[in-house]
Amino acid sequence: MTDELKAIPDMPEKPIPSRNKNGLKRAGGILLALLLLCLLAYSLRTPILTGLANYLISSDTPLEKADLIFVLNGDYNTRPFYASDLYQQRLAPLVIIAQAESSPAELMGLVDNPTDIAVEVMQRLGVPVDNLVVLNKNKPVTSTFDEARVLRQYIVTHDVQSVILVTSAFHTRRARWILDSELSGLPVRLEVGAAPHIGFDASNWWQNENGLINLNNEYIKLFFYWIKYR
Repeated sequence: MTDELKAIPDMPEKPIPSRNKNGLKRAGGILLALLLLCLLAYSLRTPILTGLANYLISSDTPLEKADLIFVLNGDYNTRPFYASDLYQQRLAPLVIIAQAESSPAELMGLVDNPTDIAVEVMQRLGVPVDNLVVLNKNKPVTSTFDEARVLRQYIVTHDVQSVILVTSAFHTRRARWILDSELSGLPVRLEVGAAPHIGFDASNWWQNENGLINLNNEYIKLFFYWIKYR
C-alpha cells in the first residue's frame, strides 16, 4: 500500500433542469398566445360582433303575399308599425295578434296593455277594425309559445295556407324556431318579417345600451329555450 494516493478527478455534474424555469417559459408562451389571440379578436371585432347579431336574424326577403300577418306581442314601438306597413303594401288582407296577459299595474289602470297599444297603433296607421283580429281575449298569452299555440288553433279552424310572422329583428330566429315547431304537420307556409329596432341594428348594436341589453337577453332566452324545449 503506497503512502501517496492518486487524486481522483471530480466527475462533472449534469445540469438539473429547473422546473421553475420551464414553468415560467410555459406560462410566458401561454400569455403570448393569449395576447396574440386578443389582438386578432380586436382587429376582427366588427365582423365578429356583427356576426353575433346576424345569427339571431332569420327573416325572409322579399316577403311574399300571405293569408294573414301575425304580430307577436312585445315591442309596440316597432312591431305594429312594421305590420301596418306590410298591410299597406297589401301583403296580407288580415292582421292578427293574441291578447297579452295584464300586469298588476295594468289591472290598477296605471298603464295600458301592450296588445291594446299595438292594436291602437295599427288602427291609427290605417288597418281597418274589420281586418284586425285579437285572439284569446278570455285567456291571454304569456309567452311566444302561447302565441304560437293560439295561432295554430286559429289556422286549424280557418282556411289559412300562409302566414307572415312579424317580430323584432333579433327575435326572429327564436320566433321562427318556435312557430316552425308548433305549426309542424300543418300545410301552412311561414314567412318571417323582421321589424327594425330603434337606434341600433346588426352593424352597431354594441354601441347602444339597448342594443347590448337586447342581444344579451335574446341569446340567454335562445339557449334556455333550446335546453328546455328540445
